[in-house]
Amino acid sequence: MSETESIAVILAGVTVVFALCCASIARAAFSETLSRAHVQVAFYWGIAFALALVGCLAATQLWGNASSALYSVSFCIVSLAAGWLLSRTWKRSEAAELASIRELREFFDAYRPSEASVEERCSRAAREYDLTRREEAILVLLLEGKTRAEVAAELYVSDNTVKTHIRNLYRKMGVSGKTELAEAVGAPACK
Repeated sequence: MSETESIAVILAGVTVVFALCCASIARAAFSETLSRAHVQVAFYWGIAFALALVGCLAATQLWGNASSALYSVSFCIVSLAAGWLLSRTWKRSEAAELASIRELREFFDAYRPSEASVEERCSRAAREYDLTRREEAILVLLLEGKTRAEVAAELYVSDNTVKTHIRNLYRKMGVSGKTELAEAVGAPACK
């Protein structure tokens, strides 16, 4: 094998490992959901790239380009196989953990005391979203299906005051309408 061919093989092997390193880092960084398995794979390929680079440099210094080319190809094949096996193992492990967590949540949800009335749900929401007493009262009336005018009449306030309280209620709870409000509280949909 000529010196030029040896260098081309070395560069090809290191480039393959480098490309896999970059792709796995991008996958871990830009994935919509954080996955421990993706981070572990990215870490693995980062270490593999460092070992490929340092190993090729060391092999070149000690035994020449032909030995370094052999190391590059061998390392690339072994790291691909190991990366594939580790990736599968880590993904299975993470899936098993997530399934276990899901089962545990379902178990606790099954035995959690249910909030029977709209008032209880609104009381919980008031504590959770730091609502004022007036906002909590308006929340109860809205979830009972009252209109803004009916809420104003029942609470003896102006329509604009109710409108302001509703705007603050929506902002604090991060919703944009009665349907989302009912979903956030866990109540049946508004009439």
